[in-house]
Amino acid sequence: MSARRLVLDALLIAMMIAVTSFIAIPIGVYGYINLSDSLIMIFSEIVPLGDVFVVSALGCALSDLFLGYGHYALFTFLIKGTEAIIIYKLNHERRHREVGYLAGAVFMIFGYGFSDVILSGNIGMFIPSAIANLPQAVLSFVIGAVLYRTLGRLFVRLDYGSETH
Repeated sequence: MSARRLVLDALLIAMMIAVTSFIAIPIGVYGYINLSDSLIMIFSEIVPLGDVFVVSALGCALSDLFLGYGHYALFTFLIKGTEAIIIYKLNHERRHREVGYLAGAVFMIFGYGFSDVILSGNIGMFIPSAIANLPQAVLSFVIGAVLYRTLGRLFVRLDYGSETH
């Protein structure tokens, strides 16, 4: 991995932590609402696949640790990293941005639903968890889609070298 690529990834991880932590609205036992998914949606457009996985997974998991939700960190790493892969693949292979964003948001809702079931040992936690994560999914979908549509021409592809996509 080049030094340039490592620095770009570190900067995006820091941005992910800042955005995730800046608006962190606790939702009881279900974690917190944040805007990380919006960044994952946008990063999936401009960052290579492996890097978008690392930036999303690590940035969001570190946010959990910093905000006192360490019990979610491993789940978040897996959920947000996989969400980034889903969005990236649908956006780059199918060219259906909104479908990719929607699939990523749905995956996030189900992922946290299952993690709340595992953490609580109670299958009955799935529905309340899914409902609690729905506002984040909807808000992130709208913000990600609107930002990319309105500012898409201003986004500059990050120069990751010859291994871009």
